[in-house]
Amino acid sequence: MGPFAAYCSAAAQLRQAEEAIERMAKQDPRGHALTVKGSAGSQVKNPLLRIASQAMADMQRIGPQFGLTPNGRLRLSGIKPPLPPSKFGC
Repeated sequence: MGPFAAYCSAAAQLRQAEEAIERMAKQDPRGHALTVKGSAGSQVKNPLLRIASQAMADMQRIGPQFGLTPNGRLRLSGIKPPLPPSKFGC
């Protein structure tokens, strides 16, 4: 899978996870879906949150290759990003 397909796949996973969380939140009497009942009957973090978080991380990692960040746009244009100022004032 190429980088563009990977970015699109991550975006689709993020959207699906967020839509599922939203549907669950509407059905949750407490009004959120951050936790779900685990196999032992206790409340555990909703696994969809990890899926959404990983998809966002993947998008942030891949996005600069397509100019989706300021530094990514500079890199694609051939301009080198400015160096940060020296802590010594030089």
